[in-house]
This record gives sequence, C-alpha cells and structure tokens, in this order.
Amino acid sequence: MTTERDFKRFLTVGGIIVAAGVIASAALVAVIDPYRLYGMTEMAGVNQVKPLPTRYQNQIKMHGALKHQADTFILGNSRAELGLNPEHGALGASAFNLALAGTSLGTGREQLEQLQAAGVKPKRLVVGVEFLDFLLDPSKPLPVREPKVKGPFDDFAWQADALFSMDSLSDSLKTLRLQRVSDPQSITARGFNPLREYNKFARDDGYYSIFQQRAVENAKRFVRVPRGLVNSETGSSPNIDNLRAILAHGVRDQADMHLVIYPYHAQILAMFEEAGLAGTFAEWKALLVSEVEKLRAANPGVRLTLWDFSGFSSYQCEAIPAKGDKKAKTQWYWEAGHFKPALGDIMLSRVAGASAAENFGFALDRSTALDNRERIARERAACASAQPEIFEHARELISKARGARGM
Repeated sequence: MTTERDFKRFLTVGGIIVAAGVIASAALVAVIDPYRLYGMTEMAGVNQVKPLPTRYQNQIKMHGALKHQADTFILGNSRAELGLNPEHGALGASAFNLALAGTSLGTGREQLEQLQAAGVKPKRLVVGVEFLDFLLDPSKPLPVREPKVKGPFDDFAWQADALFSMDSLSDSLKTLRLQRVSDPQSITARGFNPLREYNKFARDDGYYSIFQQRAVENAKRFVRVPRGLVNSETGSSPNIDNLRAILAHGVRDQADMHLVIYPYHAQILAMFEEAGLAGTFAEWKALLVSEVEKLRAANPGVRLTLWDFSGFSSYQCEAIPAKGDKKAKTQWYWEAGHFKPALGDIMLSRVAGASAAENFGFALDRSTALDNRERIARERAACASAQPEIFEHARELISKARGARGM
C-alpha cells in the first residue's frame, strides 16, 4: 500500500531526476555552444563547425557582432549573407555579416537601431539593396511601421530558451554530427553562410538542376509582381523609408557607406526583360541615385557610394552547365540569384578600393548614369552573342510562367 511518505519520496526522486536532466542538457548546450553564445573553447572535430540557426537568427548574429566588437557591417538579404564574406582582407579584422535570408531593409534598419542602443558606431556599412523588395502596387495603402518596443525581459527570454530548450539540445547534437560531414550547412563566427551544402547538390544533381529549379520559381514570381515603386499618395514606400533611415544612421555615425546593387546573373536580367520589369529596374536605379544625391546635398562631406554591380559582364554571363552534366562547375554563381564568395570577394575589393577590376562595379550617380546605361547595353550585346541560350531560355521560362498563370 502506497503511503504519503512513499508518494513524497517519489516526487522528490522524480524532481531530482528531472532537475539533473535539465542541468545536464544545459551543460551540454553550454559546452558544445551551437550558437556561439558562451565563449567556451572550440575544438576541431568536436564543435568547431556550427550549424546554421533556424531560430533567433537575428539575435544570434547581433550577439556575435557585439562579442566580436565589430565596426564594419554587411546588411542585406540572402544574396549578401551567402556571397559577401566579412573575413575578406579588404574589410579589416572587425567586419561582421548581419545579412539575413528572407529579410528586407527593414531588418537592416532595426539592426542599426540595436547597434545604436548598444553604443556601437559603425565605421563602415555595406548595404545590399534588393530591387524586388521595392516593388509595390501604387494604389494600395502602405502598412504603418510600428517600431518594435523591446521589453525588459526580451533578451533574457530568448537566451534562456537558447540554453534550456530541446531545440538547443538538438542543435548541440547536430553540431557534433556536423564535424564529420564533408559539406555541412553552417555559419562562421562572423555571420557568413558559405552555403557548402550546395556542393553536394551540385555533385548529386548538377548545376543545371540548381539553376533550373530556382529559374522556374523566379519566372513565376516575376510575372506576378507589381510594377510600382512608390505609393501614389505618399510618393514613398516602406523600403524607401527604411533606406533613408539606414542612411541617416550612417550620417549620424560618420560611417563610410556603400549601397550595393546585386550582380544578378544574366539569366535574371533576361527574365526581367521578358517579364516587362527592365524599365522598372532602370527607374529603381534612378530612384536610388536621387536618394543618394539628396543625402549628399543635405550633408556635404558624407561618405556614400552607390555601386551598380548589375549588368552582363563576363561574370554575370557565366555559362550555365548543360542538363545532365554533373561534372561541370560554375565559378561565380550557385544559381542565377545567388553569387558565390569568389565573386563577392571581387565586389568587396572594389568597394574597399583595393581592386583593379574597373570593368566590374560601377560607381553610380547622376553624372555617370548615361555611361552606366551604355556600359550595360554593350555588355548585353556581347553576352547575347556569346551565350544566346541564356536569353532563349529566359523567354521560354517567362512564357511558361505566363501560360500557367493564364495571362
């Protein structure tokens, strides 16, 4: 017969076992440190390679940037996160990649606000600007931005969850497994995602399959996106406002600012043409030039450069391997939307003034806009002559996407 004393003993023993399990789990998370939060020793073959976080990405990156005492920051979406390596020598030893996949300039704005709150004054900003994020329906009302109010326990809540949750325990075990994987999905100590797992995809399926899958997705998106850049009532847009806020942060901190128009592969620019987006793309560049000129006029001496890395140069016109070819490798692109670090390194050298590649990366302003358009026209003609299949395939992709949509 169970007595009250037996029941109390059962609860006590059970509580001790649960507490021991929680402590052991938290200890493992702290030692393995899958998110680089605790600063314990990293050992090759044990926990040196860290998994790409699936939660708290921004908090983890911000923690890493502050811990690294970074003063040079890369902002942007996945194109910047995967292509711009903060460890490039031209950026110095205190650069950090804060870019996050699936985000827009609103996230970059919030990150700079968080850095300001932490007392950090960036010395250099490299900001990737995404054309597609600026597109909107001019007739639709704009969402009202409500600044995120940080509660007193917000940092405590996510850090406690990162230490004590089952997800963190799972990521710790994943960290142990990753040490034996040849091409792991991982993130570096300075926030860079090298996308090594794509090496396996390329070996197994070939680069054609990677390009084709993303091209089909892009074509479907391009035929349905709106064509406007500003709201008809306000003359602005959320991302224009976010861009202005980011630039204002840079002006206040006297940072060396670089806006980067991404080097889309020629396939994407050809699809822009077929989808009727080329004109809007040109208008968007003119809008960026206007914003830059306004800021310079209001702030003499401001250090701000708008870099146009778009076009049809030999980099962007890289041949797409043939269907079924699993041996051919691309040098500059994973697929049409995401460039490899090899190209990102050339971009960063150009931005930092350490590159002689004058034919790649155009400093764009009102006085150089015509030269830039002529450059792109020349490059397009050369690319169309060298790789006509890129343009033919773009026509097919957009035509199929329109047909599937009933246009």
